[in-house]
Amino acid sequence: MGWQDILNGMASSSKATQPATTNKIVNRDYRSVTNEEQNRSHDSEEVSREDRRPTDTTVVDRRTCLKLAGIATASLAGCTGKGGPTTVSSTAQFGYGGEPAVTSQLAAVDVSDVAGDASVAKSVSSLNVGSPLSTTLSPSSSDLFTFRPDTEDVTVKFTPGPGTGPAALGVFNPDGELVSQAYASSAAPVYLPESLSTSATYYLQVMDIGRSGGDYSLTLSTGNTTQSQSPYEGTVRSIPGRIQAQNFDIGGEGEAYHDTSNGNIYGSANRDTDVDIRPTGDESGKYNVGYFQAGEWLEYTTTVSPGTYDISLRVASALSDGQLELFLGDRALATITIPKTGDWTSWETVTVEDIEITTEQQSTLRVEALDSGVEFNWVEFERVDGQDPYNGTPATIPGRIQAQNYDTGGEGIAYSDTTASNEYDTGYRDTDVDIRETQDSTGEYNVGYFEDGEWLEYSADVSPGQYDIKVRVATTRDDRKLRFTLGEQTLGTLDVPNTGDWTAWTTATLEDVNIDADGQQVLRVEAVGSGIDFNWAEFVVAGNQPFDGVPVLPGRVQAQNYDLGGEGVAYHDTTAGSEYDLDYRDSDVDIRQTQDVSGEYNVGYFEDGEWLEYTVEVPTGTYIIDVRVATTRDDRQLRVSIDGDRVGTVAVPNTGDWTTWETATLPDVTVDSGGEHVIQVKAVGSGIDFNWFEFRDAAKTETETATPTETETATPTETATPTPTETETATPTETATPTPTETETATDDLGSEGYGMGGYGGTQ
Repeated sequence: MGWQDILNGMASSSKATQPATTNKIVNRDYRSVTNEEQNRSHDSEEVSREDRRPTDTTVVDRRTCLKLAGIATASLAGCTGKGGPTTVSSTAQFGYGGEPAVTSQLAAVDVSDVAGDASVAKSVSSLNVGSPLSTTLSPSSSDLFTFRPDTEDVTVKFTPGPGTGPAALGVFNPDGELVSQAYASSAAPVYLPESLSTSATYYLQVMDIGRSGGDYSLTLSTGNTTQSQSPYEGTVRSIPGRIQAQNFDIGGEGEAYHDTSNGNIYGSANRDTDVDIRPTGDESGKYNVGYFQAGEWLEYTTTVSPGTYDISLRVASALSDGQLELFLGDRALATITIPKTGDWTSWETVTVEDIEITTEQQSTLRVEALDSGVEFNWVEFERVDGQDPYNGTPATIPGRIQAQNYDTGGEGIAYSDTTASNEYDTGYRDTDVDIRETQDSTGEYNVGYFEDGEWLEYSADVSPGQYDIKVRVATTRDDRKLRFTLGEQTLGTLDVPNTGDWTAWTTATLEDVNIDADGQQVLRVEAVGSGIDFNWAEFVVAGNQPFDGVPVLPGRVQAQNYDLGGEGVAYHDTTAGSEYDLDYRDSDVDIRQTQDVSGEYNVGYFEDGEWLEYTVEVPTGTYIIDVRVATTRDDRQLRVSIDGDRVGTVAVPNTGDWTTWETATLPDVTVDSGGEHVIQVKAVGSGIDFNWFEFRDAAKTETETATPTETETATPTETATPTPTETETATPTETATPTPTETETATDDLGSEGYGMGGYGGTQ
């Protein structure tokens, strides 16, 4: 039944350049709604009188054509009953929210006539493994191909020629059911990887939905062509914890995700995949996944702690009663109904409660759209039968702890709050703790309405030592306090000053706190007196402490390995939080994965007046300091000090891009007294990337340079003279000349140049 009924005695005609097998077609109407109805229709040999066609054409399911065309119209195309197609051609409805939500898009088109014409294929051609096929698609028509896979893993590669308009592709099983679909809107190849039965014949339809037609090629290959699946940025996500939608695994189409359209319609530089990632308009996170359509899915590698969970999703939709389904491994966890939030930029948190998870191993979480038109920001697993760190990762002491990131576990376990529900309803967390968007200069949220006797607990990985506890607070009351306890040790009670307003913030300090505990502990912060707003607590080592032992110079020190001690002690950074969200260090310094040839990380967004300090061991002597840098700006410098005394300034060359690195040099730096010293590197001018600095012994460098001259007679003069000239003269000229004109016309709005927006220069 199905396609085989339609393909009866085919005539030999095909416009494809490869040999094709064609048969004469018996006219049958193939637009039935369900497989059951299809089978009844074929069994009874019924022929529709509504859609009679000449017997020399193949009737392709008209509803199928509309489904494919609907890819281009955001699934707004459809069909009602036995009548013609119903479409929505409003661009405002095609774009999310009425306001332009994408940088460019194919306007929604009325596909009625396209579907009508394209539902008739003049012939059916064979597609063979390893034999590329080149052909031409007529305007407003479709081509139909048949193939029989000899292995379960099959990939169809569609490559449109220059000028070829948008096309929809569909793979169908023998019963005419759509098993894979894609939308091709550019000259980039489109791949449809599928696992298919080797005992059946399948069909591929290529449909012109741009009404322009054009050349294209098809290649059928077997075997798994996708890369292996692995966690994004190498970070396995934690359950319990929050998982950002855009941080799905690496692995490509059909492996780590499935997306029905070619390319990211928003043009976001966050990730180079077909998933439609956009800068979010929600109050939390930087990006979200949009255009999440029926059948699309995303996968995340996770480590799981067994327990009972509330699962929350942050979503937006202008449509009603859409659904997302969650799977963990082979188990379906929950189907979540997405409410109509009023707009694709109006966000709500939807929660399903008391989901039991028994697995205790690394598992793959899949989020799958059952309906189209959902915007998806994040999914969060909050354990309700035990206490765990928020987002699955303990805080670090020394380090800063945000007030709103208290542990999961619920009332009486991870926190105590005397009033039901959140007074501010921010959607950040679904608990009774009163979390609000902060009006402080640092952080996104703070805890408000912190009342007498209420408390919050934080799991923390603790290093013993002497600390100052800096706490960011606001209140209009006198005689208010915060009590700090770490495990069984009472750390002290902090006096909270009257700041005059709950939006007037100050940093109060509990000094010289000795911490004996080591390893994972639970920190409790308790309000003594009502009416306190609490933003964060930072544990700062009393005085500089080396990050990972004291580096011994001569040698190289990585920029990201600045001292422990926190803001104003070991570093100064003018913005709250890291722009890159890496887990390497929990501080405000902007650390990113480097694209230099050496090292794993570098410091980016190094702005005017910011500085970093490093405790080192260095003998007496004279040194050359090399500094590895990148910038697109002119007249930038790094000022170097030792123990507070300035020893020189490094001129930072304009390298043309923040991913193009050069080594700048500061000569003749003298250390009069050997031993432990603190080196400070300070930015003069904004927009510098800084990878490492290296001390070289000047005396050894001079000896190594002089030795060839003493050893060789005539050659040194010839060899040594031209080489410095070519290196020192030509290279700066090539690097510095063309770049300043382009760079100096720009403003210091780093975001407008793409600096740090997922990648430097707007290209990454």
